[in-house]
Amino acid sequence: MGHRTAAWLAWLLCALCVALIALALLLDFLTGEVIPQGMPGERPGPGFAILTGVLSLAFPTVGALIASRLPTNPIGWIFCGMGLLYTAGRFSSAYADYALVENFAFSGGEYMAWFSTCLWFATLTLGVFLVLLFPDGRLPSRWWRLVAWTAIFGATLVTLGTALIPDYLLATHPYVENPFGIMAVIGGGYTTYELFGASRFIGMTLLLTSSLASLLLPLLRLHHKRGNERQQNKWFLFAAVPLTVFLGLMELELLIVNLNYDFGLKFDF
Repeated sequence: MGHRTAAWLAWLLCALCVALIALALLLDFLTGEVIPQGMPGERPGPGFAILTGVLSLAFPTVGALIASRLPTNPIGWIFCGMGLLYTAGRFSSAYADYALVENFAFSGGEYMAWFSTCLWFATLTLGVFLVLLFPDGRLPSRWWRLVAWTAIFGATLVTLGTALIPDYLLATHPYVENPFGIMAVIGGGYTTYELFGASRFIGMTLLLTSSLASLLLPLLRLHHKRGNERQQNKWFLFAAVPLTVFLGLMELELLIVNLNYDFGLKFDF
């Protein structure tokens, strides 16, 4: 891919992210903050929605700047991918809320809620790869491939479990039942709920572990690098550490919520 084509594609992705966030904020404004009575869950206020929406555009903007100048370096494209996945999930989540809460004439709200839930874990996986590959796009040794494959395997398991479990979409829309949930007995008294619940739990645990383990690599690089590369790693760590810890806490909270919810269902029976 030539520099001109790469720049055109990168800035096109950035423009698409801006459009998705703008549409998501519009739907948020039209929906309001209140979830109807009888529907569990909370919606963020407009201030928080605007703040997170604007901050999320830093990913595709930085990605477009890097990819347009260094099209062979995967870092720019990872930034663009994270921005696109997040804004697509943000838009589909806002559409789901608007269709299910505010305007019932809009169809497909539960499917958009399902889609936004699945995109959430793909975004986290790209975050792990961003930390592992920054700044030159290469792993220093093959041992770090274990962390990368752990993230991929964990994301696959948690996405599969979340996509097919006959449960509420706890990650993004706790008041929406999974439209693709499969309820069946698979033998030995076990059900698909237990199977996909285990897949969700194991996958989320692996993804959380790989997210925290990936932080060790930029710390090691900071110790060995000198000059401009050392400064790059230092500034990257200032952003990567708090963001990874924050996302890790969100993953841990969701993991605990899933465990408590599963235990509650089993306890009721």
